[in-house]
Amino acid sequence: MKTTLVFILLFTFLRGGSSPFGELEGKVGKDTIALNEVVKTEHLTNNVSNTSPFTDLKYRQGERLSDALSEFSSVHVKNYGNGGLATLSFCGTSAEQTSIEWNGIRLNSPSLGQQDISQFLIATQDELQLVRTGYQGNIGGILRLNNEIKRDSGFSIGVLFRASSFATYNTALDAQYAKGKFSGSTKFVYLTSLNNFPYVNNYAEGNPVVYQTNATVKQLSVLQQFNAKINANQQLNFYGWFTNVNRQLAPLMSQSTSAQTQDDYSIRAMMDWKGNFHGVKLKFTTAWMKDYLRYKDPNALLDEISTTYASRNKFNVSYMFAFNLALNGEVNYEHEQANIKDYGSNKARNVEGIRCYGDYYFREIFIFHAGFREDLVDNNLSAFAPEGSITYSPKLKHEHHFSASIMASRNFRFPTLNDLYWVPGGNLNLKEEKSLNEEIQAKYSWKKIAEVSVSNFYIYAQNWIQWTPAGNIWQAENLKRVFSRGIEASVHFTNAIDDNPRKFTFHFNASYTFTKTTNLDALSPTDQSMGKQLIYLPYHNVTAGMQFAYRRFYIRSVNTYTGLVYVTTDNSQSLSGYFISNIEIGKEFVFKTVELGLSLRANNLSNKQYQAYVQRPMPGRNFEGTVRFKFSK
Repeated sequence: MKTTLVFILLFTFLRGGSSPFGELEGKVGKDTIALNEVVKTEHLTNNVSNTSPFTDLKYRQGERLSDALSEFSSVHVKNYGNGGLATLSFCGTSAEQTSIEWNGIRLNSPSLGQQDISQFLIATQDELQLVRTGYQGNIGGILRLNNEIKRDSGFSIGVLFRASSFATYNTALDAQYAKGKFSGSTKFVYLTSLNNFPYVNNYAEGNPVVYQTNATVKQLSVLQQFNAKINANQQLNFYGWFTNVNRQLAPLMSQSTSAQTQDDYSIRAMMDWKGNFHGVKLKFTTAWMKDYLRYKDPNALLDEISTTYASRNKFNVSYMFAFNLALNGEVNYEHEQANIKDYGSNKARNVEGIRCYGDYYFREIFIFHAGFREDLVDNNLSAFAPEGSITYSPKLKHEHHFSASIMASRNFRFPTLNDLYWVPGGNLNLKEEKSLNEEIQAKYSWKKIAEVSVSNFYIYAQNWIQWTPAGNIWQAENLKRVFSRGIEASVHFTNAIDDNPRKFTFHFNASYTFTKTTNLDALSPTDQSMGKQLIYLPYHNVTAGMQFAYRRFYIRSVNTYTGLVYVTTDNSQSLSGYFISNIEIGKEFVFKTVELGLSLRANNLSNKQYQAYVQRPMPGRNFEGTVRFKFSK
């Protein structure tokens, strides 16, 4: 089957497609919309000129990715407590339906189907992209973690130290070296926290103030990157990434103590080769990943180890024709394996797939996009997953820009290894989840001063996999149809249209998301969940930030509101919504070869007592101070 897919791809795209690893070149006018505007995409970057301070990752280096996304994006982060598990939800979909990618390779666990983003520390990647909805066969969205390749940029080293409340300390190092045909980087991040914050325990008599116990967290992330330019048309890249998280698992608010611990480590190695031959662009990527988890609960006499392995490989070919037609093709092969005691024996599976799409640029005003994806999982063929969109961007005067697009797609997700093989409850007869996705969006911008974006999305999903009680055990079943719809709006204003630090500058960012995700089916005669909002999905999410800066002094305020969430399927119980306000004051010093940044930040100014997940308290008011140093030569 793998050989067949390769021949199909090469036959179909012998002459081409646009690059999945670079900019479209040559034949498209400079005012043409970038392809990523076909779908709604948010970018978080590291120290890029003219980047909004709310999307510049340098201010959050060393911190958890989950914390940054909660502030600077409109996606919903489901947080199981400070330092605990955190997952992403795009447009009302589940964490398993969200794809986490590293330089184009999927990181989702073969066993769980999701990825704990609290384990990722900012500074190991140079760019983050949030792509939604329903794209490239994904029911939900895509979080992309990308590493940048630099040429002839010399040598630089950046160091960060941060001290925060609750004995929390961050250290980050980023060394970049690039000269001639060779470049590389070494990134190191370490976080440690006692996490012993006080909170009001409203599950105890008298609502006493208590301190969280058994909650220490230690996290380490190291990434090594090498890049070599073989010749004018070819380059080779290597990446090695190690993460280690040791954490105690705090007791629930209704429990007095806990002795549970969880240790995770991951080893990821990746190599990719890129070539450009007379306009035909080729890319081959291969990656190997190992994830290890050890859970211990002495009180329950539990000491369980699970290990998963994944080999993921991709081959891309693309070409841009002279008449503004871009064609792309991709084949992939993955092998997943899990060594988990509760499966009864080691389990493995193979995934083979093909993806093809094209984009036609008409008079630099319209982009027509069409494509499809098809996967084969252990000889089970996926649903045919086509996608299509039209983007309209008329030429306007006086640096005005407007674009509007409509997109529709069909998508799928196969059951995880846990869904299939867990004993008891795994179900070998599970069907793949399927969805129909649609999105309409419009965006207007004027110069670099103002930008307004509005979008509307619809997702109809069927065969939704859910674990439900069957006698004395829980079993995985295809039981639900789910309908998600909503509106997203964002606005950005600034007077910072150049890099002059002596000017007074102002930035304002705000976004609002309304998401209604309802279950369309009752699972039993007594089930009251039909027509109700899914649990832990808020109707309302708001982020708003404002910054004033002058002569490299700045004061920044970041505010978020997360609406009420239901914690039972019949919506009879809920957690209240919460508003969190943070403020930061800082100063940047820039010399010829040295940059120095100092900042003080106060989080949760109102000392709000809240829970993002039931019986998992979050910190009240807390403080942090940061020193950033960078030397460039």
